[in-house]
Amino acid sequence: MLNMNVIQGDGFTAEIIRSSKRNSVAIKISKGTVYVMVPESLKKTIIETLVAKKSRWIKEKLARQREVIAVKPKEFITGDVFSYLGKEYVLNIESGNSYSLTLHKDDYNFVISVIDKTTDNSKMIKQLLVKWYQQQAQFTMTEKTQHYAKIIGVNPSSVSIKTFRSRWGSCSVKGVIQYNWKIMMAPEPIINYLVVHELSHILHHNHSPAFWETVAKYCPNYKEQGAWLKLNGARLEI
Repeated sequence: MLNMNVIQGDGFTAEIIRSSKRNSVAIKISKGTVYVMVPESLKKTIIETLVAKKSRWIKEKLARQREVIAVKPKEFITGDVFSYLGKEYVLNIESGNSYSLTLHKDDYNFVISVIDKTTDNSKMIKQLLVKWYQQQAQFTMTEKTQHYAKIIGVNPSSVSIKTFRSRWGSCSVKGVIQYNWKIMMAPEPIINYLVVHELSHILHHNHSPAFWETVAKYCPNYKEQGAWLKLNGARLEI
């Protein structure tokens, strides 16, 4: 049988869910609500201490969820704004003989040509944008990975681009590195941090102090860049 009560955190309220079936503590954040799942007999003072220690992480998660709600869905029409390497580019749809996409860096425009502007081209425009970002990611992330691999002294076995729901990259024990193509919307220092992060996993396949020492050696501002990604990652969407 479940028994629920509430505690007040630093700027948030957490609902405690007790269960006789649990033997560990877990924190879940869903739709702006913090849930703390705990063993039935765990003292409330201990729970409060655990929540206080995770306060920063909880507030970051809550902020990310608020941002997801606040982000206006794209309509894929002229005037929509898309981020590329941390800079904003305005979508401009023109008539043409075929479907195509061109980035105009000087004018900060994405120019997309469509055959018939009078019809709903949103699905095709989204496909063009996703494909373009994926192509840029494959080239850029491969190049950056090779660059930093030489500096760090590691040899990744492969680099590929994927669509991840809740991660920005991964590195297998065999050195297979995968990146989320949406990272191309982030500023370049954030992208560099991600590359260093994944390459450092070739030396340390964990998040031990030795791993973070390696990251810090090649990316001194990694804490700031990691925090930026946690807080702003939800905005990197098409």
